[in-house]
Amino acid sequence: MSRSSRADEEVVHNISGTVFRCEAAYHTLKAIGKGSYGVVCSAVDQRTGHKVAIKKISPMAQDIVDAKHVLREIRLMRYLGTHPNIITLEDLWIKEQHDELYIVMELLDSDLHRIIQSSQPLSDAHFRFFMWQLLKGVKFMHDHQIIHRDLKPGNLLVTRNCELRITDFGLARMKPEAQDIHGEEAEEEPMTEHVVTRWYRPPELMLCPDGLYGFDVDIWSSGCIFAEMLGRKPLFPGKNFVHQLTLIFDVIGAPDAEDVAHIRNSQARKFLDSVADRLRVPFAELFPGATAPAVDLLERFLVFHPANRMTIDECLDHPYFDPLRTGETPSEPPVMSSGFEFDFEADETITRLQMKQLVMREVDSFRAEAQAARAAAPAARRSRPPAGGGPADAREDGG
Repeated sequence: MSRSSRADEEVVHNISGTVFRCEAAYHTLKAIGKGSYGVVCSAVDQRTGHKVAIKKISPMAQDIVDAKHVLREIRLMRYLGTHPNIITLEDLWIKEQHDELYIVMELLDSDLHRIIQSSQPLSDAHFRFFMWQLLKGVKFMHDHQIIHRDLKPGNLLVTRNCELRITDFGLARMKPEAQDIHGEEAEEEPMTEHVVTRWYRPPELMLCPDGLYGFDVDIWSSGCIFAEMLGRKPLFPGKNFVHQLTLIFDVIGAPDAEDVAHIRNSQARKFLDSVADRLRVPFAELFPGATAPAVDLLERFLVFHPANRMTIDECLDHPYFDPLRTGETPSEPPVMSSGFEFDFEADETITRLQMKQLVMREVDSFRAEAQAARAAAPAARRSRPPAGGGPADAREDGG
């Protein structure tokens, strides 16, 4: 139940015991989710009539890890949200005296997880259209040197017209760049392997604890998502990381000696020896209803060695997507040369208070930019055209 009281331009809502301090433009709040990050409500923006999702985060920076998560998410949504297959950041505000941050995003009808789990009939045309949009969004991220690191069906929002948006950038990172030191290429900066929801996690994250990985992480996850659409259930639903690896090798078979030569961890080598007799199961047998191009695409996604997986451009060039190609290539938002600053990621001396100040500065910058845009184009809200060519009405209720 929602109770509200108006004070100047602020409306205070009580949503099932959680207080939301919103700008007056937002009304009809309803709770739709809750997690460790905070509470999420749906609302209507009376300026546009559109439904939005409002995420409340309080405290804004409970610790340094949480603060980095928040800053990373809003900064990436702010700059990547110009792409039609990435979630749009609609608004931000802070109630500093209450230590509250509010993030407003567009609200979509469902997500791919719910659609896969539903009784909604899905055709090869649906699979193709969803994967095309996912990969277009991933390409935009990779072109900006961003690895999402948590691609899964629940993080892919879907409209009634089958338009897809990638969301949840809290674990995303810029791909480390090798530095040229004294004429030699230095090793890339390791990144933590404790990312990517287990079922969509590539084998290198579990076998190579040094954390050296790149864009291929997102390619593997995309393949797992594709397989889940084809089979209407997760392909590798591991209960722990050992079980996860076992399920993977039960399908793709044991890797060649050449492909594991770089793995030095003794426990990883011992595990690989234990699965050395596993044979590959053809994807055509696992997914007998899948078309030959779909099977070929899946085989190229789910490759053990990261270097042997397709790049994002190779994914999009695959013949499976030929039916979606038109004579004219739709224009994409330009790749920005600036705006992505993530120095805070590697700063081991930064304090929680400093991180909180960075979050507040980001919000102030966003609001100033939004105010200038509104002044230049009153009442203008970016209208995103459908990506085109997609089958209609893939949504949870099947209606």
